[in-house]
Amino acid sequence: MMKRLILVDYENIGKIDLSLLDISYRAIIFVGAMQQLPKAARRDSTAHRFSRVDFQKIEGVGKNALDFHIAFHLGRTFEIAPETECIVLSKDKGFDPLLAYLNKHGLTCKRIAALEELVPQKMTELVQQVPESTCNHCGRGSCIEHLGGKWCSYCGQFSHSPEQQQLPSRSIPYSENRDTNGGGPRMGTCAWCSQHTDMSDGFFDEGEWMCPGCIIENAR
Repeated sequence: MMKRLILVDYENIGKIDLSLLDISYRAIIFVGAMQQLPKAARRDSTAHRFSRVDFQKIEGVGKNALDFHIAFHLGRTFEIAPETECIVLSKDKGFDPLLAYLNKHGLTCKRIAALEELVPQKMTELVQQVPESTCNHCGRGSCIEHLGGKWCSYCGQFSHSPEQQQLPSRSIPYSENRDTNGGGPRMGTCAWCSQHTDMSDGFFDEGEWMCPGCIIENAR
């Protein structure tokens, strides 16, 4: 199987999802000196989404600093494994002359402006046939039914609000626990807004709370 390496210019490509691509693809995301790694990559509960992704943090600040890092890594990859197909994911057309030069010398590389350009047409049509799974926030087709609403497994937000009666706070175990605490509210810290507040109508998933306010905000 041919190895395919995607080199991502994170300064102008904000999101990357390899879930629609086969296992021959892996990616290196080049992160600018003033940028942070994606929030999902920093969480233990969602880090598995990046099992085929490496991050390269750029230490210096300067014009085209990130582009030069990508160009260097292209050369190093082709020196070590010239059979690799390299794909630069960037909207910067400045890469094109370099890629044309490399192709002229028998290497295989190209630039794309969106990851969807690599998705087979049949897969694209299949995704378009199920618009109900598309998240209103990140645009990915990763929504699943959860607590009567639509929850996105990619960005971790509710695309459609959950049913109030299905929230954990309405369950019998929660009510019993509330009674043992003297009938007071269940306090907790929201993983999204970091507020320590009443989680009576909050949402608990994968060890983290989302407060009622964030549920409403993220469902808009």
